Amino acid sequence: MSGELVPRKKRRAQVVAVSGGKGGVGKTFFSVNFAVELSKRGYRVLIFDGDINLSNVNILLHINDTPEFKRFLTGEKPVEEIILKGVGGVDVISAGNDIDALLSLNEEMIARISDALSIIEDRYDFIIVDTQAGINEFNINLITNADRAVMITNQEITSLVDLYKVIKVISGRRKGLLYEIVVNRVTMADLAGIVFQKIKNTVQKFNIKSNLKLIGYIFDDPKRVLESIQKQVPFVILHENNPVTECFKIITDNFLAGKIQKRGVSFLSMLLGRG
Repeated sequence: MSGELVPRKKRRAQVVAVSGGKGGVGKTFFSVNFAVELSKRGYRVLIFDGDINLSNVNILLHINDTPEFKRFLTGEKPVEEIILKGVGGVDVISAGNDIDALLSLNEEMIARISDALSIIEDRYDFIIVDTQAGINEFNINLITNADRAVMITNQEITSLVDLYKVIKVISGRRKGLLYEIVVNRVTMADLAGIVFQKIKNTVQKFNIKSNLKLIGYIFDDPKRVLESIQKQVPFVILHENNPVTECFKIITDNFLAGKIQKRGVSFLSMLLGRG
């Protein structure tokens, strides 16, 4: 099955975990602009801000903080009322800067999030899960139980080492998952291939059973990226003719041409071990 959609009544959303071992590699920047690029093509997209400790998807999509997420966690609000509308036609579920809600998060509340999201899972074509940095149980479960895993890295050695660690842990729990690699902040296209080969060599050296595929790279343009963040407008909207935007178009083309593993049950049910 290709990345193309089949009639809505026959499928759930494709759940795409966006991750990377190290903080600061550009996961959220990628998630937001990738989601907008999908939306431009007519797909219905929801971003779930899985970085519950440092949520900032809302900032990049010019969404004002609301107290609704905390009220949802306590059962006062249904999930439909915490879905926020972002720039570029992308829907978002995020705790934003509701620190009190985040500090009080417990297993019951995580279960409420999972149950609620399973209700709306078939209303979207793609659910993009912007994960936390590093290795923790909640993070690993998000990636392991997604349909697809897009891994963001750059040429820094710490980024590559941490990415390898994440792949090693996930590969021990789920066989056959394809890791779709995006190399961020490159100064030339050839550098992406070099970085990708380093990742492959490391994985093979330590005999980690995993499938890797380079689906694209993103040029380094710190000045315009900063401008995009400060204006709270996705880069692919603010600079439509920029080489970085062309990179996102190519990545999206490659992603949509890829194959997925069909899930028999809801992603959120799998996340809670109910599948």
